[in-house]
Amino acid sequence: MYSKPTVCLLAGLWPFASALAAQPDPGPGKYPDRPVRVVVPVAAGGGTDIIARIVMSKLSDHVGKSFVIDNRSGAGGLLGNEVVARSQPDGYTLLFTYAAHTIVPFIYSRIPYDVHKDFVAVTMVGVQPLLLAAHPGVKASTVRELVGYARANPGTLNVALASSSSSGALAAELFKMITTTQMTLIPFKGGGQAMTALIAGEVQLMFATPQVVIPYLKSGRVKVLGVTGKERVSYLPDVATLTEAGIKDLNTAPWQGLMAPAKTPPAIIDYLYRQILEVLKTPYAQERFAAAGTDIVGSSPKQFGELIDRELAQNSRVIRAVGMKAE
Repeated sequence: MYSKPTVCLLAGLWPFASALAAQPDPGPGKYPDRPVRVVVPVAAGGGTDIIARIVMSKLSDHVGKSFVIDNRSGAGGLLGNEVVARSQPDGYTLLFTYAAHTIVPFIYSRIPYDVHKDFVAVTMVGVQPLLLAAHPGVKASTVRELVGYARANPGTLNVALASSSSSGALAAELFKMITTTQMTLIPFKGGGQAMTALIAGEVQLMFATPQVVIPYLKSGRVKVLGVTGKERVSYLPDVATLTEAGIKDLNTAPWQGLMAPAKTPPAIIDYLYRQILEVLKTPYAQERFAAAGTDIVGSSPKQFGELIDRELAQNSRVIRAVGMKAE
């Protein structure tokens, strides 16, 4: 699950970022001297796409060259990932990916790339908690009450999944296993469809990111019973964490970050990382990340790479234990 890098919060990056700002940096060689394609392996309008557009629009302004979003959705991100894995490692095709990058390899029988060898990390830009959202008709106001109800009424609760490869799907599987409850998991083709089903009462529960849930929470069309992570979130101060509710081993936290094809020159990786740090300290990025319920991270390539390696190892064990499969 998510473990914060040693230096992750933007506040800790200000002195370093300010020092960088004082030094002119034309990039390695003439890079970039033409538009850069940034593959986003999800459909336009989703949480990862929103964060990608915030970062890349500002990066384009900052660098003076276009970083163009190319949405390649499908198969839990496999299609977009393959495009980048097979691209020239010259810095002109990048992957703006998300936590499913470390889930997909273990739920599909075959994948068209090597997740360990075909990519190199640039930086994780943001992370969010997952919110355990419920239809207002669910007879529970807390996670403890929900677990009690689910145990007393096995098989009666349905849980919407944005997809079978999402962080929410992994969280739902873990929730069932840890609480020894019987609930039916129903995958949809995206968070929007899943939320529509929740609002309509076709399903009763959903683990989802804040940007998916909050608009409907304000209107009373859903309620939030708990949040993942070690601390409560500022915009829902009265909602307890799952850890507070006694579920201590469910810390799944969706993240978004930038990667490149393996063998991309280290000078280009370092340049992209440092330029994105500059973007992340701008009021523009801070305001929009906050509106999306996303914490700014800005981890180094080494930190991000180490986190991906940890998650691949952890998710391999967990997914085998719960028996997750792609639908």
